[in-house]
Amino acid sequence: MINFGGKKDEGNENRGISEAMRSMSDQIGRQAQEIKRLQEALETAQQDAAAAEKVRKALAEAEARMAQMEAELKQLREQLAATSAGTASGGKAASASGGETTTAPGGITGSVSGTFGTSGVLKIGPSTPAAASPSTSGLQIGGIAYVQKAGGKNLRLRSAPGLESTVLDGLPPGTTLTLLAGPQEKDGYPWWQIRTADGREGWVAGTELVTDENQ
Repeated sequence: MINFGGKKDEGNENRGISEAMRSMSDQIGRQAQEIKRLQEALETAQQDAAAAEKVRKALAEAEARMAQMEAELKQLREQLAATSAGTASGGKAASASGGETTTAPGGITGSVSGTFGTSGVLKIGPSTPAAASPSTSGLQIGGIAYVQKAGGKNLRLRSAPGLESTVLDGLPPGTTLTLLAGPQEKDGYPWWQIRTADGREGWVAGTELVTDENQ
């Protein structure tokens, strides 16, 4: 059994996570202000198509960063709850992939340092991605992707990430897409914001995208 140094060490770790949560909340507040500024700039730039497109792209990227920070804040809350509930019982914490438990090297300290880094400062940015499947590897913002032909079904184009968002259209297999933002994890799927060749925009599940138009 791993020795966590008693209740005093747990208290120190809890305070460290709480401070990181406050820092993340502050950053989310600043990001929200930036999104508001970009939305106002977008309204101002509507008369200039080129300027509007530039602001729209910046707004999409800012919203993607906001979603990422909110996801990391949620993960911190879960870690804090797990620490308080009983880290001394085995150093196991629920993994972010869906409730599966794993033992981190060094117990909870190893789990926390993986998020904050050795300096103890929270790292803002995409988490380490899971191994990409053959159909989704190579997808990147600004790149070209295609609706996979396997299965022969249309891909739903949605108004926002998530299965509960509005379906805007159906994209036939082989449709060429430009990736504008993403991926955002929600409802078990990596969501990408895309634009079709005829100018339609929305969000699609990245599991149905390929980088080879023949797939």
